[in-house]
Amino acid sequence: MKAVLLFAVAAALAFGGGYGFGRFEGPQDSAPAAPAEPTSGGPYYVDAGQLVVPMLERGRTIAFILIQVTLEASSADDALLVRRRLPHARSAMLESLFDLAGHGRFNGPAVDPQGVATALLAGANGSFGRENAQPIRAVLIDRLLRQDNTRL
Repeated sequence: MKAVLLFAVAAALAFGGGYGFGRFEGPQDSAPAAPAEPTSGGPYYVDAGQLVVPMLERGRTIAFILIQVTLEASSADDALLVRRRLPHARSAMLESLFDLAGHGRFNGPAVDPQGVATALLAGANGSFGRENAQPIRAVLIDRLLRQDNTRL
């Protein structure tokens, strides 16, 4: 029992010493530090994953729309904000896709991917709640697929 107690005390002292040494600040240079240069980073991308929306006709699912989306943020801070609020942005994009499917935008042989991306961008930026907050610069469609339902 003494060995366990001695080991626990030694571990606590080692932890306390390491913590104290890590928090200790050495003597500062008398010369002022140079200001940090602004880094021109970017572009900043956030993978939003896949979204699947059914196409309904007279109460039956006639097809599925699968879309793979990547969001382009304006800055590193905006990318972090988008990652934190990604479930809300995905929900808003799904609502936009359901609206497009309900209005027949996926019917026919061709789909306008730019129109789909514009609708998704408006929905995703609208999910941030602030009127003029637009952390998402662009919606990039990696994959857009229509799978017809043959089990009718």
